[in-house]
Amino acid sequence: MNDGRAHPGEPSDPRTSLRASATGRPAFIAAAACLGGLGAAAWLHGAGPPEPGGASSSCAVPASLAVCVLATAATVALRWVRWHFLVRHYSLRLVTRDSVIVYLATLPAMVTPLFVGELLRAPLIRRRFRIPAASLARIWMLERGLDVGTLLAALVAFASPLGAGVLGTAFAAAVFALVRREPARRPASAAPWVSAVAIAITVAAWSLPVLAFALTLRMLAAPIEVGAAIRAFAAGTLLGGAGGFPIDMLAAGSATLAALARAGISADVGLPALAAYRAGTAWPVVLLGLASLVAFRRRLVRLARGEADAHFDAIAAEYEAEIPVHVRDRLLGKKVVIMDDTLAARGVPRGAHGLDLGCGHGWYLAEMCARGYGVDGTDYSAGQLAKARSHVDAETRRRILLVRADAQALPFADASYDFVYGINAIHHVPSEDAQGRALREIVRVLRPGGVFLLHEINTINPVFRGYMGYLFPLLKRIDEGNERWVVPGALPDVPGACWASEVRYFTFLPDFVPAPVLRTLAPIEGALERSRFRRFSAHYQACLVKDGAAGPAPPR
Repeated sequence: MNDGRAHPGEPSDPRTSLRASATGRPAFIAAAACLGGLGAAAWLHGAGPPEPGGASSSCAVPASLAVCVLATAATVALRWVRWHFLVRHYSLRLVTRDSVIVYLATLPAMVTPLFVGELLRAPLIRRRFRIPAASLARIWMLERGLDVGTLLAALVAFASPLGAGVLGTAFAAAVFALVRREPARRPASAAPWVSAVAIAITVAAWSLPVLAFALTLRMLAAPIEVGAAIRAFAAGTLLGGAGGFPIDMLAAGSATLAALARAGISADVGLPALAAYRAGTAWPVVLLGLASLVAFRRRLVRLARGEADAHFDAIAAEYEAEIPVHVRDRLLGKKVVIMDDTLAARGVPRGAHGLDLGCGHGWYLAEMCARGYGVDGTDYSAGQLAKARSHVDAETRRRILLVRADAQALPFADASYDFVYGINAIHHVPSEDAQGRALREIVRVLRPGGVFLLHEINTINPVFRGYMGYLFPLLKRIDEGNERWVVPGALPDVPGACWASEVRYFTFLPDFVPAPVLRTLAPIEGALERSRFRRFSAHYQACLVKDGAAGPAPPR
């Protein structure tokens, strides 16, 4: 794939400070753990031994721990989604896998006063992804505001629904104002939906630990109403946060126990329940963070130094294995047939001279040559080109060119090709300006009347866009999650050419569907491709036509 030019960050060597942070943090966490342990021991001593057969000796404790751990895992995932979403609002350059690594490695920051340790994310990513440290600090403030506002609204809701409504409205307005003020990559008109998504994720993220807390109480023979559980949880969390230590077992625990007592739950039941809840939530997160810090320490140092990978060279050897064969063959068949039909309709005969822009492993190039076209290939990745040479037979290799090149500066003369096509290549070019330069280069090397067939992933569907930006880069290494999608409804203007009115939409089934299921559902997919819902497909082809009348192709 044509990956554009690399843009390494400014040189630096923050390894010393990073290692110092990594060395100092376990000591701080150990101190916090001792503080929490002393508080818990004091409570247990004050509460006295549990009654025989009571909640604390029940076999329900392991079950409650399991519930808490599961809820915590989902909460961590949601909170990462919120952070990643907000950072990407200000910069599209953040790679999804690196985002997860940085987030996990900084999870122990939850034991630092007011979560200030999370600010360590700024020096880890700002150089590599060119995100201003001030923006990352404001995102941290926004996250803390989202958390406090959600918990306050929950605390007030059951006492005064009207007051909760007023507080919630003011809270939403404050979030909107903060999002709108930031000089974001997206226009100011995006602020309402960005704010709404951030608030929705925050509410969902806090709902899970509240549910786990209520279930823990019920499992330990202390049934509680949902409203009382929410008030107890919110009161303890807010007080702990106000005191600077969100997960301590002193101020936060005392406030929670007091709220439980008002709900009729005694300390000899509430204290073991709260201890079980803490054991299944806070400390697993801290341990996960420490394990991630150790496991990804080298990657974190490289990120902090601003080092960039040659992505497609790095994955050239495994690229083929990333795509199931039945999925690759299905897409290859569909796209080649669509291109063949479009070229014929545009008067481009078989035997015409074409260029595969970002040819990757050469699958499409080989198939187009087998159909009678003469297709050269270019890719920015030398590793991908080496694979392309191995996929093309010897006779074809003698007739075509395989050239390493940047899409923004193609090494071909003007009017060299009858047609050009790019299969999922343009979204890897690193900026909108760079994409514009690449498209102008494509038009330059086309003969008058020549066509460029743009094949792209269709992210007009928000569900599919979320999948491609958040989940697919974690499941596969093909994309990094920072691609600049070209949507069919906003194709860029290109001087000297115009986009044809017809856009071909195709495929709805995800790439992880097994082959037998794919065959079974193929008729349904075909019906969707012909329906009015086709614009929500997973892939599309657009056709760019160069100005001027097409003439006979010169001999090769």
